[in-house]
Amino acid sequence: MRTFHIFLFMVIAYTCSTVNGNVYFGATRPTNEWWSNTIVYQVYPRSFKDSDNDGIGDLKGIIQKLDHFVDLGIETLWIGPLFKSPMDDMGYDVEDFYEIDPMFGTMADFDELVLEMKKRNLKLVTDIIPNHSSYKCEWFKKSIEREGKYADYYLWRNASNQDEILRNSTIKPKPPNNWLSVFGGSGWTWNEKRQQFYYHQFNEKQPDFNIRNPEIHKEILGIIKFWLDRGVVGFRFDALKHLYESDSLIDEDCIMTEEECKINYVSLNHTYTVDQPETIEIIREWREFVDNYTRSNNRPISSLIATESYSSIKVLMQYYGNSTKPGAHLPFNFALLSVDKRDIIKSIDTNIKNWLDNMPENQVANWVVENHDNFRMPTKYGAEMVPLFTALKLSLPGIEVTYYGSEIGMDNTYVRPDQTQDPNNSGAGRLDETRDNERCPMQWDSSINAGFTEAKKPWLPVNPNYYKVNVETQKKIPNSNYNFYKKMSQLRKTDTLKYGDLHTYNITKSIYIYIKEVIIGT
Repeated sequence: MRTFHIFLFMVIAYTCSTVNGNVYFGATRPTNEWWSNTIVYQVYPRSFKDSDNDGIGDLKGIIQKLDHFVDLGIETLWIGPLFKSPMDDMGYDVEDFYEIDPMFGTMADFDELVLEMKKRNLKLVTDIIPNHSSYKCEWFKKSIEREGKYADYYLWRNASNQDEILRNSTIKPKPPNNWLSVFGGSGWTWNEKRQQFYYHQFNEKQPDFNIRNPEIHKEILGIIKFWLDRGVVGFRFDALKHLYESDSLIDEDCIMTEEECKINYVSLNHTYTVDQPETIEIIREWREFVDNYTRSNNRPISSLIATESYSSIKVLMQYYGNSTKPGAHLPFNFALLSVDKRDIIKSIDTNIKNWLDNMPENQVANWVVENHDNFRMPTKYGAEMVPLFTALKLSLPGIEVTYYGSEIGMDNTYVRPDQTQDPNNSGAGRLDETRDNERCPMQWDSSINAGFTEAKKPWLPVNPNYYKVNVETQKKIPNSNYNFYKKMSQLRKTDTLKYGDLHTYNITKSIYIYIKEVIIGT
């Protein structure tokens, strides 16, 4: 056993009688769906593998590395964002939902990726961004011109002083209300051509769809069908917390100073712009659509609906739906992204218990420790904690979401201000932080640029520790992070980890005992 700041005693056993202790999750055998115990590996395409030496990762690069997932026992790849985009929010600003961005390759490259993944029994999940498009999207251009059905595709509203503007064009338009953008400043931008404001929960180059418009619902279902037809088996729907706004246009309450409430997103109580009840209904609509698609096309496996929303657990539990109106299979659980370092054991145990206690019956849990918007785990807790978190997340019941590089313990990389690529920084009006640090290139080997690219300069800097923290080096070391991850991946396929009851014992601030057991008799 390796010893670090915290001890994790993990016991995995078959037993002939019950174990006395705090059993707070008695596992049941889930429906035998392909996703119910899968590892979802998040591939951030810009940073995974560059095949054409332009310094940016691409689809052919991912194809070159598919055997990496087979070796690790990974079954599901979440790759995105991939759609054509001007990259004003690193791909989460879509210009065309039916095209691959040329940065990543062609549709032929995508088809080859799907084919090669099928050969290895790998399944593909990709992003859909239902909240907004890019300002370069043809739909938005037509909406500006009030062209046919597109006139109401976006959230357009008159200025609060519209009558004055119509009488005197020199008067400055005033927004309809005080709603703010996640990235800071007003959520409303004036369009001179249309003579109205459009709303954007994110930056001004990401106009929000008028999601209450039935035509937008049809468009989203059309996008889903298009990519299902091309071999995608699941979707991660982005930023659902922000999908609907109240149609009342009421000002949100200011909870800071008056000046802060003009620019800082967290200065308002977001009663009318996040977690509106209609979000639950549209998730159920998407689920019904993919279930019907599966049945009508005689697909051998179901399609996966995953959702991303930094919402309260009360809201996320509603995302699951119920037995008569099912919703998301996988509402991402971000509780372990924010473990309290001052009392790490208690925080971990509380977060695990909170999700499992609140999860509806016959649903599947999931666990996210790292992602593209948050610091990597070694940065937060230290490199010595990597095996402990690997053991924890790969043995918890349900689905585990692995961020690329987690298998080798990749750390955040220092990115100088002149190297920064993220145009929106961290959001919430913070201009002093960047999400680039956790998005730097994958470290494949000890060659120049860690084997990510042969270009002189990758799109973001490679971490200087790549000479020792890389896949090829760690493959040769029996007790490396890579090989420990691989062993845990194999172990989670056993009946004990898949179907075992969960017991935890919070002994002290530094000792945590975690037991999975399958009872085979009395």
